Amino acid sequence: MSRQLALLYAVSVALLTPVALAAEQTGEFVLTSTLTDILGAPGAAQLEAIYPPGEPIRWDVFVPETYDAAAPAGLLVYISPTVSGRLPDRWGRVLAEHNLIWVSANDGGNAENVQRRALFAVISPTLIGSQYALDRDRMYVSGLSGGGKMASMVATDHAQLFSGAIFICGVEFWDAEPRQLDRVRRNRYVFVTGEHDQALRPTRRTFGRYRKAGVSGVKLMEIDGMGHENPDPARLAEAIEFLDGADDTVQENGQ
Repeated sequence: MSRQLALLYAVSVALLTPVALAAEQTGEFVLTSTLTDILGAPGAAQLEAIYPPGEPIRWDVFVPETYDAAAPAGLLVYISPTVSGRLPDRWGRVLAEHNLIWVSANDGGNAENVQRRALFAVISPTLIGSQYALDRDRMYVSGLSGGGKMASMVATDHAQLFSGAIFICGVEFWDAEPRQLDRVRRNRYVFVTGEHDQALRPTRRTFGRYRKAGVSGVKLMEIDGMGHENPDPARLAEAIEFLDGADDTVQENGQ
């Protein structure tokens, strides 16, 4: 494990500590912060090789209008394949119904360094948790295409931080056994692909490898008529409900 990845692991453990609340804006908006703002100067300095401590990072955020600090929200960290972290159309209603906040870093697409993309995802819970009451048992990570592959790396490398993940039209099996394989086996993962998705067969194969590795909380959703794209709101809701434990059975498709 590289020094930088080891630091990311240490950061993800530290970020489980609750922090004080500062603000409660709702709706769609952009948050701008730096590593130093989020981690403090000593922590940010250790990650300087991945990202400059004082350079701004911009996140697209969606907080349901119904957000209530008395009922802590879950968090969906989304890794985009493009430079934009904007919320997909019509997903806001589903997130609101499931009491989930959305956060996605801008300028964290497929063209960016892998460690930088992972860092943005790992520090997102602390960024949001500094301003909103979060349910630490409902921390999820997701992504589309190359973002889905990144989400699968982050989800297994930081299984103690993210209890579930939705891999959309892109997923990778781990190269080396995760340091917390027992935790991975307790978490829940949804594999989303489509009838016309170029990643259909690789997604099926990786789903099978998860099951062979003893990960039982898995669901494969093969969606009729869907290509290489995000699922519609109804399918998103289905995936979230599986992560939340509404369906405790292993499922091989979403038909």
